[in-house]
Amino acid sequence: MESSKPAILIDLNDFKLHLRLKNKTQLTLHFNSPSRRFYLSVIALLVNEMKNSGKIKTISLKEHLDLVVLLNESVGGAAGSSGKESLLTRIYVKWKNALPNLEEAPLFRVLGKKKVEGDGGIGKIYSFTDVEKDGWANLFDYFGSKENVRLKFAIDKIGIDLNETSIIFGETINGDAWDLFISSLKKDASVERMKYPPPDQPSIAVLPFINMSQDPNQEYFSDGITEDLITDLSKISGLMVIARNSTFCYKGKNVQIKQVAEDLDVRYILEGSVRREDDELRINAQLIDTVTGHHVWAERYDGTRSKIFALQDQITQKIVSGLAVKLTVAEMQALGDKDTNNVEAHDAFLRGWGQYLRLTPDDIGKAVASFRRAVELDPNYGRAYAALALVHWTASTMGSLLPGLKMTWLEARLRSREYLRKGMHPQTSIAHQVTSQMCLFRRQYEEAISEMERALSLDPNNPSSHAFMGWTLNMAGRPKEAIEYLNRGMRLDPHNPARYLIYIGVAHFCMGDLKEAVALVEKAMRLNPELSGAADWIASWGALLGREREARAAAAGSIAFFPPWGKSFGIITSEGARYGFPFRDRTVADQFVEGLRKAGYWSGKISDRPFHPQKENQLTGEEIKTLLFGSTITGNLPFEGRPQWWMEHKEDGTFTSRGFPGISPGSGKSRIEGDLFCSQFQKGMWGLESCGTVYRNPAGKLENKDEYAFYMDWGFSHFSVVR
Repeated sequence: MESSKPAILIDLNDFKLHLRLKNKTQLTLHFNSPSRRFYLSVIALLVNEMKNSGKIKTISLKEHLDLVVLLNESVGGAAGSSGKESLLTRIYVKWKNALPNLEEAPLFRVLGKKKVEGDGGIGKIYSFTDVEKDGWANLFDYFGSKENVRLKFAIDKIGIDLNETSIIFGETINGDAWDLFISSLKKDASVERMKYPPPDQPSIAVLPFINMSQDPNQEYFSDGITEDLITDLSKISGLMVIARNSTFCYKGKNVQIKQVAEDLDVRYILEGSVRREDDELRINAQLIDTVTGHHVWAERYDGTRSKIFALQDQITQKIVSGLAVKLTVAEMQALGDKDTNNVEAHDAFLRGWGQYLRLTPDDIGKAVASFRRAVELDPNYGRAYAALALVHWTASTMGSLLPGLKMTWLEARLRSREYLRKGMHPQTSIAHQVTSQMCLFRRQYEEAISEMERALSLDPNNPSSHAFMGWTLNMAGRPKEAIEYLNRGMRLDPHNPARYLIYIGVAHFCMGDLKEAVALVEKAMRLNPELSGAADWIASWGALLGREREARAAAAGSIAFFPPWGKSFGIITSEGARYGFPFRDRTVADQFVEGLRKAGYWSGKISDRPFHPQKENQLTGEEIKTLLFGSTITGNLPFEGRPQWWMEHKEDGTFTSRGFPGISPGSGKSRIEGDLFCSQFQKGMWGLESCGTVYRNPAGKLENKDEYAFYMDWGFSHFSVVR
């Protein structure tokens, strides 16, 4: 009869061993990496065989060699060589020397205790009494030789019998648990159970590497190693690489590799662990073919932190070689190029990226500090500058994050552009993503698409680039093409489909299928109720379909966080909505804005002039220079009360201004860059330059001060030339 409270509980769900003795000794040991899980599985194998025989006795591993090999290949990965004989030798050595060592605990972590400095320079150890150490060590009896290994989990030596020892897996116990556990390992991933057909190229997912360091604060470092490997592999057009957002869903979970493969629709899985102790590094990695259940390879990489880039390169090259992927010349060069050679700067970047991805106001502020530290350490670190641009741009589009930056929406937009100027050297997909979105707000549609093409050429497996390209093509009036990119993004990021579904819904709206658009957004909200950015679509489209109550409820929720081109200007206007949702097709824009009006987004306090910028009305750089330099222009700000402003330019581009809140009178210098008008105040607007396009308004009038319009990446304004 089994004990209701077993003295030893082997939990194969979480790979933990719970020990509870009559002398009140209580321990929980966590076998927290693939190689460590293998050894707990071996212990469970012995316990199960002893229970089957009804005796506490030695067990010959040679008689169970096929089962041991299965455990090694499925659970253990790098626990030992795949050769049967050398595997038994490895187990014998670990059973004899490593598993009994409770102080140093080389094969498990003791939960609830911290390591302390040991005597005699042996490093950090767990503190235990001699009785506790001896009691644990006595469990590991061994007989025979390395070639004919016989092991015994000697529970009788610590006063425990078989009825007080249990194995659990799933919701089953002992023999049933062991059978279910082994059955789960024997099932390889099935292509038939995958949602998508196999791609033409090898498909791979990199699972979060486990932090094996004693310091939990090193978690960012193991996560960063994983991110770097995903980033490097994503640059290879001959691979399909699953996004970080989807693979990190498995972080901290004990999952079956075959299930992960079927969930993500990939054939290959890379998993591993990172141990960082002071300056020393050890990375274990194994590449698994989930269809055959075999390891393509398993390796250990040792080095110092200063060699981190070389270690990552070795792993990437090993994957490329193992999967027989052919690299283009550009890809070979890209894999060899590093964003920085400064290890400390790279470390700061990893911290910052982990903080940014949490998307909270506090973490956004920390991310900026980390990225700034990175560029202080390496002033030429383009990727860190691009990340700073992305952080500020993201905060400007998600108003709830701005408190973390302690700045206004306008300053965030301007600083994003300033960081972007340095983030293009060398070029990164991040920098091109942000530049593309700035181009959209300036109504430079061809340029926006071109920037996204560059982003995808640098990182063809980046799902964010596919999402941004989908959004950009929607806004540019090419929704059918947008759907192709969005489906690809969803394929690369299968655990986060909601964002892509919304953008596919926008594509259907652009094509005139309003009901399908609403259905897709509603599906996205069911999948992720916390998703931001859906309310405006639900409000507009719901109102257009006559679903007034639903539309107004969505509008009420959205208006509280409406982008600053609307509400923070004093009132939400139709032109503010047109600016924030830059549809190229006027018919689509008119329909969307009409839906917002019906949903109650504005009250009409300001007379809205539905100017819609068109390519044929855009001024060239020379036309802008002729129009503005040597002239005085004036317009009305889109604030409550519509205050008037003036700018007087000299022929050399210097200007004085009045009427701008907080910077009046002001002065500065303007210049022409291509077909962009750029201006920079000496003191106002934080001394940062802003650029935008200029459009002629065919319906404008001098008395209305709206014959022309600026479209900047931070806002818009009508104006006329003073005659």
